[in-house]
Amino acid sequence: MRKGNIFLLTILVLALTVILSGCGSSRVEINRFERTYTLEQLKEDYLQLSKAVEKKHPNLYHSREEVQKVFEDQYELLKDDMTELDFYRVLSPILPVLGCGHTNVYISEGYEDYLRQYGEYLPFSVRLIDERLFVLENLSDSDIPAGSELISINGRSIKDILQILYKNLPSDGYNLTKKQYILNNWFNASYYYFVENPGVFAIEYYMPGKDQLLSAIVPAVRDSKMHMTTMGIHFNEIDERVYFSEMKEDYARLVVRSFQSSRFKGKDYKRFLDDFFAQLEKREVKHLIIDLRGNWGGSPDPAAYLFTYLINEPTAYFKKAPFYYAGYKRPLKPKENRFKGRVYILTDGASFSTTGHLVSLIKHHGLGTFVGEESGGGAVVTDGGKNITLKHTRLRVYCATSVFMAAAEGLTEGRGVIPDHVVDFSLQDYMDGNDPQLQKVVELIEGS
Repeated sequence: MRKGNIFLLTILVLALTVILSGCGSSRVEINRFERTYTLEQLKEDYLQLSKAVEKKHPNLYHSREEVQKVFEDQYELLKDDMTELDFYRVLSPILPVLGCGHTNVYISEGYEDYLRQYGEYLPFSVRLIDERLFVLENLSDSDIPAGSELISINGRSIKDILQILYKNLPSDGYNLTKKQYILNNWFNASYYYFVENPGVFAIEYYMPGKDQLLSAIVPAVRDSKMHMTTMGIHFNEIDERVYFSEMKEDYARLVVRSFQSSRFKGKDYKRFLDDFFAQLEKREVKHLIIDLRGNWGGSPDPAAYLFTYLINEPTAYFKKAPFYYAGYKRPLKPKENRFKGRVYILTDGASFSTTGHLVSLIKHHGLGTFVGEESGGGAVVTDGGKNITLKHTRLRVYCATSVFMAAAEGLTEGRGVIPDHVVDFSLQDYMDGNDPQLQKVVELIEGS
């Protein structure tokens, strides 16, 4: 019975997609991105990418033979008259095999500009919990309520969809929390890029607390907030303050959402930290929460400056780094008014790149208690990337060229920092706006 329902829904979706393809400016507008390329053009772009990776990338987690095998397998999928998106879906599973969260292939600048204005996506805000997908907000006119569990989309099970998405999203080593963070925040764009981009969706779902499988057909929605490229995620605009602090009766909390120097003036940031830690000393604060969730990293300069307020003896930041960061391989001096109380670090799958270095150093030196999710980055990162634009399709590639290794040892290779207290969000937490990770830290402080 269920297979029959899926078949009928799929046929109806296809029919509606054909009808919608002739309607509306967005469907007409996208025709310029439906240009096809000859097999020779695609092979030339493919060779350009493979040569760049072979020449530039350090390949930390897999041998060159393993990577070459993936390149050869995907090469067999090339065929004449592919569109940019068709070709992108052939290339995108290759680079995640490198185990490098910085190395990405992403759509052309023109296609990205189009999607910002005309992109149409799955009409739900969703959250991934224990490999199950739940509706947080329904943006369509359908009756699917928040809290519903999605079972299939256009005949594909959620399990199969997640396998496709995981395969196409890059991360460092064998880390999954970075990929899960991306899907929790940009599932719609990821589905568009790596699975399909229809005008309508056949949905199978369970309503909250019910076990009857229901179905619905919902149209795609145009929402610029859903657009994001796999590279743009790391530079996503921050709606709130980049860094701030708050003083409570029992503790202080320092929040740093980015270490990208372009997001703030370095001197202002350093003055902010100087004033903040001076207040901690003056008020004799015993507990400090450092919240690094959502911090994709950036420059080691602001991260290392924060580190000097935590260490109690001269300590190196990097064990290995390009020559332009050689100074960080020498021991950093601790601040005179360094924090001497108990430190708690909040991390998640977006605690990546230089943030991964910082939390690895804190973990290695036993400077704090970790709460939340495994960080998206760890002690070893490959970056120092080069930007490449493929000749014909204009797909863009960011390829890491150098190894950055924090002066931290004894951590699991290819993983982020595993928290001392792993705390996940429940569906109810998401729906009610609760923060169980911060709540856990407060409980630890109150119980100390």
